[in-house]
Amino acid sequence: MERNYKSNIIKIYIFSFILGIHTVRGVYIPFMTIWGGLSFFQIMILQSYFTAMIVLLEIPSGAIADFLGRKIALLLSAASVACAALTYSIIPNFIMFMLAETLWAFGAALSSGTNDTFVYFSLKSYNNEKNLSNVLGRSRTLNLVALTISAPIGSIIAYFISLQFAMTSLAFIYVGAFLVALTFREPKISSNNYQQESYWRIIISGFNELRKNKILRILAFDWIPINVLIFFLFWTYQVYLDAILIPQLWFGFILAGMNIVNAIFTSTIPFLLKKSKDKKRFLISINLINGVAFLLLGVTTIIPLGIAIILTIIAFGYTRYLIFVDGINSQIESENRATVLSTINMFGSLIRALIYPIVGLLVEWNVYSVFIMTGVLIILFTIFTHSKSEYL
Repeated sequence: MERNYKSNIIKIYIFSFILGIHTVRGVYIPFMTIWGGLSFFQIMILQSYFTAMIVLLEIPSGAIADFLGRKIALLLSAASVACAALTYSIIPNFIMFMLAETLWAFGAALSSGTNDTFVYFSLKSYNNEKNLSNVLGRSRTLNLVALTISAPIGSIIAYFISLQFAMTSLAFIYVGAFLVALTFREPKISSNNYQQESYWRIIISGFNELRKNKILRILAFDWIPINVLIFFLFWTYQVYLDAILIPQLWFGFILAGMNIVNAIFTSTIPFLLKKSKDKKRFLISINLINGVAFLLLGVTTIIPLGIAIILTIIAFGYTRYLIFVDGINSQIESENRATVLSTINMFGSLIRALIYPIVGLLVEWNVYSVFIMTGVLIILFTIFTHSKSEYL
């Protein structure tokens, strides 16, 4: 029996790797605009809808995991994203795309928390729960590796076959995750100290913690707005690549490079922060690098320089949240850490959802102007930062 539960860990690695494969990620904007016939504004409306559905489906999906079991929840998650990819590739239609986003949100909500809990129970069944963080770390690394490998493959499929088939093939790939989930064994543990809070309880508890703690509010305010602005690069970089006439064949390769740079600087930024004698100055420097990079991206049409600037934003922008992790952790009790971080992340997600349509309209107007405005806003937020070295 123990061997069977140990096999869950190997299977979860395979499951995470398969779900990390995303043959459309590198050509998502061309898929939506060229094959799907959508405007960029409509794409952003879909993303706002997706974010809202994640929030709405969090509680019912948690109930599925609690009452039917984690294995069933993960099975349904894999099936749901497979159906989402298939729905996306049937016919280019906005309503069909909304249905696909609903299915994808349901799949994401089902796996949120359930995956970690399933791993915990599997480890606990043979008294190895102390390795939870290591197992989850390897699982997420494999997910990133799969995304990095599949991005160029997706570009090749889209270029030589079709954008539609890049999405269709993803549906069949995710069936593989469903088949792996069929082999999971649900650990039978009657009692445990690993409780998954309801979504609304997390919100209330995290909000109360932020309300009471001034330093925590300062760190959250300095973290969220600039990170939200930086994150919009994820949706606009393909528009930019198209604007400077880079063939879609190379989009996936550029995304792979972005993932590699992200992985490298995820280790580099904490090291540099630790070596820094003035952490506030370090934070300001990182902010200014991002602000200036966006400004330069707004005036650059030279292909090598544009790609270099995008990679710079990935290096110092996508990893910027790591500057705040230690400071936030030192401000909260260990048992509340996940709750507060979830609340802060939720605020960031809701802000993005509200701004998505505005960004969509601005990008349709002029993508270069969006980068310039983003750079200016980052610099303005930096001027008004209230973080101190001792907070970080």
